[in-house]
Amino acid sequence: MEMTNKVTLYIDNLSYQVPDNINLLQACLSLNMDVPYFCWHPALGSVGACRQCAVMQYQNEEDTRGRLVMSCMTPVTEGMRISFNNEKAHTFRATNIEAIMTNHPHDCPVCEEGGDCHLQDMTLLSGHIKRRYPGIKRTHNNQYLGPFLNHEMNRCIGCYRCVRFYRDYCGGKDLNVFSSKNNIYFGRTESGNLENEFSGNLAEVCPTGVFTDKPFSKHYIRKWDLQSSPSICTHCSIGCNIYATERGGIIRKINNRLNQDINGHFLCNRGRFGYQHVNHENKISQVWSRDHQSNKTHALDNIHAHIKLKKWLNESNARIIGIGSPRSSIENNAALHKLVGAHNFYAGIAKNELTQLNLLTKTYESNQINLLSLKEIEQTDTVLLVGEDVTQTAPRIALSIRQMTKNRGINKAEKFGIKPWQDEALRNITQDTKSPLIIINTHESKLSDVAKQNLNLSPNKQLILLLEIETYLVNNTSHCSELAISIASDLLNANNPAIITGTHSFNIELLSACLRISAILKKQKNNSGFYCATSAVNTLGLSLLCEPEQDITHLIESIESEPPTLLVIMETDLFRYFSDKKLTTYLDKIKHIIVIDQLITDTVKMADLVLPATSFSEQNATLINNEGRSQRAYAVMPANDMRQTPYKWLAQHNSLDDDHKLYQYIQSIDSLLQPLSQFKSINKGDFTSARQPLRSSARTAFFANVDVKEYAPICDDKSNLTYSMEGVSAFRQKTLDNTQYKITTPVTGVWSPKWNSSQAINKTSLEDKNESDLAVKIFNTASAVPFEIPTAQQKTYNQPLNTISVCPHHHIYTNDDLATFSSSIGELAPKPLIHMNQKQANYLSIKSGEKLTITSNEYQISLPCEIHNTIADGVILVPFIEYIRLGTNIQVPSNYTDGEYDD
Repeated sequence: MEMTNKVTLYIDNLSYQVPDNINLLQACLSLNMDVPYFCWHPALGSVGACRQCAVMQYQNEEDTRGRLVMSCMTPVTEGMRISFNNEKAHTFRATNIEAIMTNHPHDCPVCEEGGDCHLQDMTLLSGHIKRRYPGIKRTHNNQYLGPFLNHEMNRCIGCYRCVRFYRDYCGGKDLNVFSSKNNIYFGRTESGNLENEFSGNLAEVCPTGVFTDKPFSKHYIRKWDLQSSPSICTHCSIGCNIYATERGGIIRKINNRLNQDINGHFLCNRGRFGYQHVNHENKISQVWSRDHQSNKTHALDNIHAHIKLKKWLNESNARIIGIGSPRSSIENNAALHKLVGAHNFYAGIAKNELTQLNLLTKTYESNQINLLSLKEIEQTDTVLLVGEDVTQTAPRIALSIRQMTKNRGINKAEKFGIKPWQDEALRNITQDTKSPLIIINTHESKLSDVAKQNLNLSPNKQLILLLEIETYLVNNTSHCSELAISIASDLLNANNPAIITGTHSFNIELLSACLRISAILKKQKNNSGFYCATSAVNTLGLSLLCEPEQDITHLIESIESEPPTLLVIMETDLFRYFSDKKLTTYLDKIKHIIVIDQLITDTVKMADLVLPATSFSEQNATLINNEGRSQRAYAVMPANDMRQTPYKWLAQHNSLDDDHKLYQYIQSIDSLLQPLSQFKSINKGDFTSARQPLRSSARTAFFANVDVKEYAPICDDKSNLTYSMEGVSAFRQKTLDNTQYKITTPVTGVWSPKWNSSQAINKTSLEDKNESDLAVKIFNTASAVPFEIPTAQQKTYNQPLNTISVCPHHHIYTNDDLATFSSSIGELAPKPLIHMNQKQANYLSIKSGEKLTITSNEYQISLPCEIHNTIADGVILVPFIEYIRLGTNIQVPSNYTDGEYDD
């Protein structure tokens, strides 16, 4: 939000300076005033439904009578005079909320929102402290809404936030408002799973307890007893900011942590509910060693584990190989890198993906394109989305693209004096006016409803079309197809065009074409931008540690001819990439296998020594997201049992036994990693910050059933946070100045006096809303390094005439290996199927429901088929995991004839 122009506002005869593009409610909240409200939300705007934010407005200094206005619906103007403390305004607010509460069940003691409830806070602020209504309350029947949310409609106050978020903001179709007056009902037409990928946010959006977090219900703890710390979501490459909360060594809940540049106010369901792997019964809690003589597995203590590790590392003529992980931190990967050496360090990603990542980093470093954040995507006015179903691979990108499509309508409304936050008026004026979104993919996605063009093409035809667009942008000739000219014209006519793609298709030619188009657009329009989704939270960071072709595909191929004596695998399940038969054959050639991981996987079962690793909730870590934004995550609880951060397991054997040495080594690997050393400065300070709230109870009694001794809180020597309530409270934590890079001290939670719910974030000064952004952009600090983006040659995209391309089919609830351990995620995971259109089914002589067998040199799958006519000709889609195991560029023989697939 731009804050350039200020106006003077008089509130109860005191003058204040506020931005001129916000409403009166937002202005008052930013000035730390306790104005109650329900229906307004900073991301959703104002509709004036609840009438709770009433204030008295005066015409001028002489006006003593004034008039009641709803502050959320009133723009601020120069010299505006209002009174918040006026008796009539106060009486109106108190009477209004008393009326709202007539049908509320007053079940705070058993409601899961208790202590974290915006309704509780606003009721007290408005002065309603005694119930006088003697009538009968209306009663609703609740619905089953899936594994993520509970539904208790009797608590509803009719603020309309839920449907405005679900339908208007996220594009959901299966939640609506029914009936009228006191019988108003928010739900589905019938019980069933909510289908939208952001439905879990209803638990935070709802100001009462209508929608509550169902997985949290199973291990519920009041907010004031939850230990919290700032962290990063590890379930995709975006790096959304979160608060992880804990009690008794169990992760209880994930809350959104506001970061205006990335996730804003909302998380996808995978990020919100994928944490359950931390509490899973298959988590590794001690060291295990395989005894080949007795064919048994034995538990080892810490000392004997290091003795065995040292023995294997120091064997004569030992050839040691390490496999790093895209879901593990820079620190962990660097420690393994140091242990085995640069030439023996391999990335735990597939061959084609590392090639794509090398192309990305070289292009980013050359400054030929503008890297966008999600906030900047929302501010663009035309998007070309190529070869990536972002709704499934990185859902938060899809939500930002959906907001982008509203910009043309917002610009139209501005001509009539309508502000972007005036939600109802804005939608009435804009109607179906949308900014252009052009999607080029193998199948339709959930963004198709807001797309100007949705082009379902085979990968080869996608590339041909992109090359035509590139040609037209360079030469502005008419020797291109009308489709290419139309798309290129949309890009050229835009003020802020963006190209968005991803690496999940493993198509280096498509990525190269997208980069070239973005570079051309930057030369013609400096405000153009580019965004690319990668596979995991630290995939881009891992690629900076690897030499070209140092991926697991090349490693496995080399094992046959030159097996290492010791293989160290860190947080990577190799069986996600290769068939069981192939991988088992190769791993049997290796003398010693060490696996450092947090969960029992098929790879762990092959290990000779298993070292238990900490989850994201038990370690301080630096992660680099897909736009090169390095972010700091903090442990919410100390490591349990024998688990240790992977770099601590290796520190005794690689000489990186303190932070100074570790970050010095990281800087020596790649110049782009120089800024990461700045994170050391936030581990030191005059004051420590508390992870626990001031009201935290029973800390010393929680484990009294195990041991009556009261132990001191465990010290966190890697940060300035404490595992207790001692230290600076969250709402008092201030920015730490750093002259070279913008880094702030971690804020461990959201709270403000009288505001106990997460809505307290709106009491923060508008200029300070991003205090939680503990990040440095590595590519912004780099000087341009010359690099020419390669072009695709004709021979690279010619498809054999009698074949059908096998392409990956992604799904939000199956793509991420850690999230699949969450029971609530697993309930919504689809059965593995092969998808194709009817024409392809006819060519393959197969019917819906019948099994199709696809064989490659490495793997074979046999799955039922499902027919969808929104899939491109010449394409069949297989589940993403099966696609990786099959290997890329697989073709299925078909009996169609030459020319049948031509447009």
